[in-house]
Amino acid sequence: MQTDIILLTSIISTLFVVFGIAVYREFVVMDTETYTFQKEFGPRAGLVNFVANLTANKTLTKEELEVIYQAIQRNIADMESDGVYFDPSLKDIVQSQISVLKPKS
Repeated sequence: MQTDIILLTSIISTLFVVFGIAVYREFVVMDTETYTFQKEFGPRAGLVNFVANLTANKTLTKEELEVIYQAIQRNIADMESDGVYFDPSLKDIVQSQISVLKPKS
């Protein structure tokens, strides 16, 4: 019983020391080198950039924007049926964008 406690304590102590050394080494590197921005890439960054540029992109037609906003609205509804709820202001923004894009009859 006591060997388990001693083993667990020694493992946690070792990990704590390793973490402390890693933090110290990172601070030493930060002192000697300057930070350079690196553009993110990959699927997550692509999705974030797409959503960020959604309304700013002038090459999309109104029909394409309407389809995208309706898909967002459907996804919000699906997620809410699964128990994930969103702020009503977000739903209002999506609904207002859809109403702006719909052709006036």
